[in-house]
Amino acid sequence: MKLTIDNCELELDEPVTIYHAAKQAGVDIPVMCYKEGHDYFTSCMICEVKDKATGRVHPACSAPVVDGMEIDTRCEEIRERRKATLELLLSEHIGDCEAPCQRLCAIHSEVPRMIREIKDEKMDDAIATIRRDMALPAILERFCNAPCEKGCRRTIHDEGVSIRHLTRYAAEWDLKREAPYIPPAKESTGKTVAIVGSGVTGLASAYYLSLVGHSPTVFEQSDHLGGRLLTEHDEEQLPAWVLEGELKVLRGMGVEFKTGVVLGRDISLAQLGEQFGAVCLALGQSEPASLETLGLETTDKGIKLNSKTGQALIEGVFAAGSVVKPQPAMLKLVQGAKGVAECISQFLNGESITGIVEMYNHMMGRLQEGEIDIFVSGASPIPRVDPDGLELNGFSQAEAEEETTRCMHCDCRAKDHCSLRIYSDEYGAKQAEFKGETRAKHEHINQNAGAVYEPGKCIKCGLCVRVTKDEGEEFGFTFVGRGFDVKAGISLNQTLDRGLEKVAGKVIEACPTGALEENEKYQPVAPKDV
Repeated sequence: MKLTIDNCELELDEPVTIYHAAKQAGVDIPVMCYKEGHDYFTSCMICEVKDKATGRVHPACSAPVVDGMEIDTRCEEIRERRKATLELLLSEHIGDCEAPCQRLCAIHSEVPRMIREIKDEKMDDAIATIRRDMALPAILERFCNAPCEKGCRRTIHDEGVSIRHLTRYAAEWDLKREAPYIPPAKESTGKTVAIVGSGVTGLASAYYLSLVGHSPTVFEQSDHLGGRLLTEHDEEQLPAWVLEGELKVLRGMGVEFKTGVVLGRDISLAQLGEQFGAVCLALGQSEPASLETLGLETTDKGIKLNSKTGQALIEGVFAAGSVVKPQPAMLKLVQGAKGVAECISQFLNGESITGIVEMYNHMMGRLQEGEIDIFVSGASPIPRVDPDGLELNGFSQAEAEEETTRCMHCDCRAKDHCSLRIYSDEYGAKQAEFKGETRAKHEHINQNAGAVYEPGKCIKCGLCVRVTKDEGEEFGFTFVGRGFDVKAGISLNQTLDRGLEKVAGKVIEACPTGALEENEKYQPVAPKDV
């Protein structure tokens, strides 16, 4: 039989589903309720495609190919149908992709993962998690205003987790080593960037540009690196070893530094533009008249530029930090550096300059009565660890590990591989498109099984039912209830540990969302002697 899929001609010797035919053609069709090795269920309908020959829409995971089909997997009608399907699923979804602390962090640091890694004494992993998003953590976390802590969900119960000091603890632990962690950068692009100014904005910009494979050179007019860090903070507030440690990391990433170079005296803006692919001005707060002598247009606050891209009115010249607008908060300086670095990178790569675009993020919203107790039940009840001299000395190892036990881990463990999130981002689905008046209550079922179960994240795909049945679980999952109230649960009202005696790992791997995830506290019960 012959057919086309996205204008690719196929000739098949035996009948297969549209989904498998598309795979042979190298065409990806999204699926959430189908998994190789198990029967199809045709419940999520995300795999719909259109046969242009008949005008009919088919579920690709179960519909067989027919001779003469002209399958279109990408037309606007199909995209809109998939988007609507996703929005209906999102309307019933209960949970956060990212924890409130991560969403409120201006640089989007993955706080819960870091806390778990410190708790488990995986310090190499913890510092890698921190530096994936945060430049200069050992400096920043001495002065950060910590909006993450104000938004920590635990504040509903008592006090937020001491995120700033946990991050500082890990960052300083790293810098005290002979060879601190050097974050891996993407493959070199061969593109160069001149950064003028070695304060927080300049150093952070260099960090983020290095991460994505560019080669920054930082120019500093003084003989010493650090800008206002050297003049506004004394040795007690910012010990020299901390600044030197962060500079060591930057040098290890390939950042070059040139001191004693004054812009406008030793080198002009035009010369920098000729020698480098882009220029980032991180001069700190400057008088408009001095900026105008460099050939820049100004406002009463600083350099005149595109507020969305950070680009000045000169092609290839960008600016960030207090030279644009006075910024007293160090976190805002690092945030601005991260944003302008992304824009510079897009410029250098010849892409549209959009800045940072965050992935789809589902939010549970305001907690209902009793829900905070569910979150707190998985954490230590101890009050916030607040030893004397904390601001000066930071946490000890014992204090840090004790504070980590207070984290409620509000994030979804599946957020990096959740199909519902990935497809919602791809198709531009909106959480509130079909929002009801009230949402169902959050549930978190932990019964000393190999998995924990959050029914509110279940999309009723049936994969857990098929996997436990096919793998021979005595009880396993089944569908409980009728109509709109149906949900997946353990057969015969058994507990989760009875339903997942053999294949918890396979069920977790099959689940397309975070409804079933690994139970980090699972302690297998030793078999009784006969």
